[in-house]
Amino acid sequence: MYGLAWRSGGALGLFREARRTWPHAAAHVSEGVRCRVPGNLAAMAASRRSTLLYWATQLVAWSGYVLLLGLPAWLEGGPNARFGPVAAGMVAIGIASSHVMRSRFKEWHWLDKPLGALVLRMVLGSLVLGALAGLAQAAAHDAAFPEAEPLIGGSGRRLAEVLLSWVVQLFVWSVAYVAYHYTVSSRLEKMRALRLEAANREGQLAILRSQLNPHFMFNALNGIRSLIDEDPRRAKESITRLSAILRNAMSTVRRRTVPLGEEIDTVRAYLDLESMRFEERLNVKFDLDPALERSQVPPMMLQTLVENAVRHGIAKSKAGGEVAISARPEEGGMLLAVANSGNFSADGGTEGGLGLRNTRERLAYIYAGKASMHVRNEAGMVVCELHLPLYPPQLTNEPTENLQP
Repeated sequence: MYGLAWRSGGALGLFREARRTWPHAAAHVSEGVRCRVPGNLAAMAASRRSTLLYWATQLVAWSGYVLLLGLPAWLEGGPNARFGPVAAGMVAIGIASSHVMRSRFKEWHWLDKPLGALVLRMVLGSLVLGALAGLAQAAAHDAAFPEAEPLIGGSGRRLAEVLLSWVVQLFVWSVAYVAYHYTVSSRLEKMRALRLEAANREGQLAILRSQLNPHFMFNALNGIRSLIDEDPRRAKESITRLSAILRNAMSTVRRRTVPLGEEIDTVRAYLDLESMRFEERLNVKFDLDPALERSQVPPMMLQTLVENAVRHGIAKSKAGGEVAISARPEEGGMLLAVANSGNFSADGGTEGGLGLRNTRERLAYIYAGKASMHVRNEAGMVVCELHLPLYPPQLTNEPTENLQP
């Protein structure tokens, strides 16, 4: 027990310093609370959690350390009534001295300094606070063990051991504090970068989505225009169908994904509209796996490919042709395919068409490289395939955690 009193580190006398810094901290907290508005209640709660975590960590870490140091003395000498007060005093010294060290880090912005300047300040701070903590422990020792040889005024070697012990402990504490800070800072920077990337992708997607309706409207109105002179009644029916399609498109285009079954309904309505224009020149086939009906796909993406197939495959052929839409599961996702009569030629400008270009860019932004699109010629048909994962990644802005110690 006696060995614990002078060999281990701590700082009871530094409570005076803690009391000196506490009013300033309380004033800052009070002023911050006055400045906050009700909308920042979540941030205030996170700050309180961070503060509670800091004090809980301090208490548990210093208590465990002091008990570990005192365990040999307790085992050798057996239970002692003064073990508890001595251990509590050393825990208090450790918490107080390290809290003062932390206040120097924060108020004097040590963490913003270059590495060399930071290490120098850590060493000097550990020397000063370690000396004060050692003197506080020595004074507490002399008061608690009057029958023992005093540390203050006694052997200089024993007092030096106590002071050195506290200097080392506070320096180790400082290293742990800096390591924690840089780990948290690195995590927060990564979170900010992810949120910035998400915001950029959302902006790009908004631009791409804004292109869908004008592109679709241009093609649809061109088709209806050709019916006005030939068959006014069918032209009116086409306008009615078009309004229904646009109503559905407006309700889905702002959503990140929609069920495949809902997208297929839009495609069917569009093909019904085009069937009034092309009549027997347009043959449509569907081959859909019912198990994929609730699978999520980007809105208007399949419809854009079908529209592209009708415009570049059917409309350009006097004999018309076929449009086939299929959906089937594959390992890790699903395969959507749109095939139309005709011939695909990248040199002819189809590769750079708005529909295909828009689809490629949306896939890149939504699925971050985990989805792909391929266009090829196969047996007199142009086949456009989409390979999609079952669950697109979420690009939402996550709230920042309050991780500052």
